[in-house]
Amino acid sequence: MAEAEQFAAVIVDAPGLGALDYRVPEGMLLAPGDRVIVPLGTRKVPGIVTGLSPVTEVPAKKLRRVAAVLSDTIPLHAEWLALTRFAALYYQRGWGESAVPALPLFMRRAPGVRHESWLKKARAIGPAGGEPGPRPQLNDEQAEACRQVLASGGYVPWVLFGVTGSGKTEVYLHLIEETLVRDPEAQVLLMVPEINLTPQLEARVRARFPDELVVAMHSDFPDGERARSWLAVHEGRARVLVGTRMSIFASFRKLALVIVDEEHDTSFKAGDGLRFSGRDLAVWRAWKNRCPVILGSATPSIETWAKVRKGDYKLLTLTKRASAEATLPAIRLVNPNRKGARTLLTPDAAAAMEATLKAGRQVLVFLNRRGYAPVLSCPSCGWVSTCRRCSTFTVFHKGAKRLVCHHCGWQTGIPPACPKCGDPDILPKGTGTERIEEELAVRFPDRRVLRIDRDSVSTRHEAEEAFRRVHAGEVDILVGTQMVAKGHDFANVGLVVVLNPDAQMLSPATRAREQLFATLMQVAGRAGRAGAQGEVLIQTRFQDDPLFAALARQDYVAFADAVLEDRRANMAVPYVHQAMLYAEAKSLAEAEFFLTEAVEIGMREAPPEVRIYDPVPMPLMRLMNVERAQLLVEADERPALQAFLARWRQSLRARAGVEWTMEVDPLEA
Repeated sequence: MAEAEQFAAVIVDAPGLGALDYRVPEGMLLAPGDRVIVPLGTRKVPGIVTGLSPVTEVPAKKLRRVAAVLSDTIPLHAEWLALTRFAALYYQRGWGESAVPALPLFMRRAPGVRHESWLKKARAIGPAGGEPGPRPQLNDEQAEACRQVLASGGYVPWVLFGVTGSGKTEVYLHLIEETLVRDPEAQVLLMVPEINLTPQLEARVRARFPDELVVAMHSDFPDGERARSWLAVHEGRARVLVGTRMSIFASFRKLALVIVDEEHDTSFKAGDGLRFSGRDLAVWRAWKNRCPVILGSATPSIETWAKVRKGDYKLLTLTKRASAEATLPAIRLVNPNRKGARTLLTPDAAAAMEATLKAGRQVLVFLNRRGYAPVLSCPSCGWVSTCRRCSTFTVFHKGAKRLVCHHCGWQTGIPPACPKCGDPDILPKGTGTERIEEELAVRFPDRRVLRIDRDSVSTRHEAEEAFRRVHAGEVDILVGTQMVAKGHDFANVGLVVVLNPDAQMLSPATRAREQLFATLMQVAGRAGRAGAQGEVLIQTRFQDDPLFAALARQDYVAFADAVLEDRRANMAVPYVHQAMLYAEAKSLAEAEFFLTEAVEIGMREAPPEVRIYDPVPMPLMRLMNVERAQLLVEADERPALQAFLARWRQSLRARAGVEWTMEVDPLEA
C-alpha cells in the first residue's frame, strides 16, 4: 500500500519569506522542530520544520523535495519554536530569519565525515565533580528574597534591587540550588551582559554545583564550543547555562528559572541582524514556561523601574552589603584641573591615591575612553585626524603608533607633520586610558600599574589573566574602562577615581544621564567591598547637578523617580513606544529619498495614534563608506505600533543600492 503524501512547512533564513511547503520523500520521517536541508533557488540551505500536512496549495510542478533531515538529536522543542516565532513577530523579521541563525553553525550543516565522532566526544562531557564550594550563610534580606521567590510558584517577574556588593550572586546561587533540588529535570538560564563576566561566574556556579553539568555560551566561543553547550542544554544534560544575550535562544527541555544579572546593561540589546532585547525575551520566555524570572541590578533600567512602580514587576530589595564588615563607600566630588593642564589627576585625587596605596590597598582609576587621546590636531591650521571611511575622528594609540577608528577599525600610521599645512608639532587632544596609564607610571614609579580595556586585553584568556592578577594582589593601580566597572568583586580596592564623566553629562543622547548614573554607581561599587570603608572620588564641573546629588547619597530611587517624572512630562519612553527605520546607501540623498518614500507610504496607512517623523541623518552619518539616515515612529500604545509596523513593512518598496532595516524599541531615538 502506497504511503499517503506528506508536505512539510519549512522556515529558512531568507528575508521576506514565510514558511515554504516541501514534499517529504517516501520513507523520510519528519516531525515539527526537525532540522532539514532544503533546496532554495540554486542553493541548498538549512531549514526548520514547523508543521506537517497531507495537503498543500502549492502546484505540483513547483513543489520541491526535502533534501535531507538532520536527525542527530531530538527535534527542537515546541517552546523554542514559539520563542523564535514571537521574536520574529515582535521585532518585525521573518520567522526563519529569527530561528535559523539562532542555531550554532554545526547544527545547521549536513553531517561530515567527523560528525559522529564529534557528537560522541561532545556527549561525553560531564560535571566537574569534587567537593562543593563554600556556601555562605545568607543575611536576613537575602534569605527573605529567596523565600519570596520560592514561595511564589509559576510566572512572577521579580526585580532584585540591591546595592553594589549586596550579594545578589549569592541569592542567584541559592535559588538555582533550590530549583535543581526540587525537580531533577529542571534547567536554569543565568544571563550576564559581558563576555568577560562569563568565565568567573561560570566557575563560581560550577564550584557550587560540582555534580551538575554547567555550560556557558557567548559570541567569543568558537562554533564547536558553542555547539557543545547548545547540544547539552537541548538534550537536558546541562542543568545550568551561563551566557550573554545569545543564550536566550538556547533550546531547553525544561526551563524552570531565568535570571538576568545587571539587567539594565545595554549589551542585552542586539545592534544588528534580529535587533532583539535578551532581557525582554527572557521575561517573555519565563512567562511562556510559567517560571520565575529575576532581573538583578543596583540600577534597574528606567523601563524596568517603571514596571515596578506600576506594579507589573515585584520588588526585592537588598539595602546592605553582604559582608558584615563592608560598608558603602563615601563619595566625594572635586573640581577637575583647569583646561590645558598637563595632568588629568587633581591634587586631591593624587593625595587620596597616595594614602590608599600606603595603607596597602588598591586603587581603581576609571576613564571610559580607550586609546592615548581621542584625536590628533594641528595648532596652526586646525587639522584633526579623521577616518577615511567614517564621519568621525581617529583615536591616537601611542603604543601601537597608529591612528585607529573605533567604529570601523580603519587605521593608519602617525603622520610626521600636519598633512594640511606641514607643521611638525601636531598634538594629541584629550585623554584616554593609555595616557592615564603613562601618567600614573611616572607619578607612582614604584607601583604596579595595569590597564584593562579592549586594546590591552583583546582575548578572553588575556582578560582572565589580567583580572587574576588584580585579585591576586599583583596590581597596585588598575586603570580601566567599563570592562572593570561591573560584576568584579575586587576585595582590596580602597579607592575609585572617576575621570571625565562630564563628557557623557553633555551628551544629547536620550539615555545618557541614565547610563552615566548606572556606570558611576557600578564603578563606585568596586570600592570597600570587604573590610574598611572605601572612597570614591569623582572629578566633575557639575557638582550641583541633581544626578551627582543623588549619586553622593547613593540614592537610585530618587534619581529614577525623577527621570520617570521627566519622561512622563515629555511623553518619552517608557510612556510611548518607538521603532526606528534605518536606510543605508552610497549617498545620503539616496538613503533619505528612500525614507521620504517610506514616510509617504506610512502616512497612508498609519492610524491617528501612530506618529511618523521626518528622516534625519544618523548621529554617525557615514560608516565604512556607507551613508546612513533614520526616521522615528512612535505610538502611545504598543499594539497600535506593532500592527502598523507589520503592515508598513510589507508595503515598503525595495530600491536598488539601498539597504534598510527596522528596529523595535531602539535604545536611542
